[in-house]
Amino acid sequence: MTATVVCVGIAVLDLIFEVDAIPAAASKYPARSCREVAGGIAANAAMAVARLGGRARLVSRLGDDGAGRSLRAALEAAGVDGSALETRGPRNGAGGGHTSTSAVMVDPRGERMLVNHKDPGLFDGLPSEAAFEGADAVMCDLRWPAAARAALAAAAASGVPGVLDYDISPEDGGALLPLASHVIFAEEALRALQGDGDLRAALAAVARRHPEVAFAVTAGAEGAFWNARGERGHVPAVPVRAVDTLGAGDVFHGVAALGLAEGLSFPEALAFAAAAAAFKVSRPSGPGAFPTREDVKTLMELRG
Repeated sequence: MTATVVCVGIAVLDLIFEVDAIPAAASKYPARSCREVAGGIAANAAMAVARLGGRARLVSRLGDDGAGRSLRAALEAAGVDGSALETRGPRNGAGGGHTSTSAVMVDPRGERMLVNHKDPGLFDGLPSEAAFEGADAVMCDLRWPAAARAALAAAAASGVPGVLDYDISPEDGGALLPLASHVIFAEEALRALQGDGDLRAALAAVARRHPEVAFAVTAGAEGAFWNARGERGHVPAVPVRAVDTLGAGDVFHGVAALGLAEGLSFPEALAFAAAAAAFKVSRPSGPGAFPTREDVKTLMELRG
């Protein structure tokens, strides 16, 4: 049976500039190319789930503007269920708001610099309770904390995995940690929360405070480390040539949630996610950057 993953949080229209080097000073810089793609943590996770054959429902908000219309069309084309994707603006009687947008610069090594704007009024209040119905897992980012809290509570009540993507964010996600069944940190976010020491020690320290939660941290070329209910381990990365690292962590989190929804163990779900994220960084951002099952299978076989 096809698993349903409900992805909760931000959707962004990304304007991506390919540059020779990430800017380090105030000046003017030429771009080798420019393209507009659907992005944002929850949206990228949903598109990855859909591409892998899962049912992906996105719980987010868009402004009643051109960016919102472009983003909705791109998500629909990617196979994402937009039934819980709300539009906020004068024409529907809701409070105003502008669609979240980002300017992204990507260098030849695939490293990126990102500047994001999220309208603070766009994510007031809660989504409908119906948005979480039928979920086999939920995946939440930190950019809509009230919705993440509601989604994790709904997952717990239904006995399905509630995955929290804990990345660097203006919002404080500390209160959400004990509400999730699984938390996957970005390396920077774990260091900001716990300190700049050894990642495995930092992960163990967080796990001691929340023994009922399974934790992991992604660490780029080092792969991912996990600590869950007294056990710990390491999932190696799949070596690929990086072209564009934008959204790789988002894909990792969405695919890990899909793996858990399909009954994989936490380490198995992390290995599945690592292969999917490796494919993502090996392609320029856009619809073709999300892997199919066959793509992931091939990469997992190469890793051995």
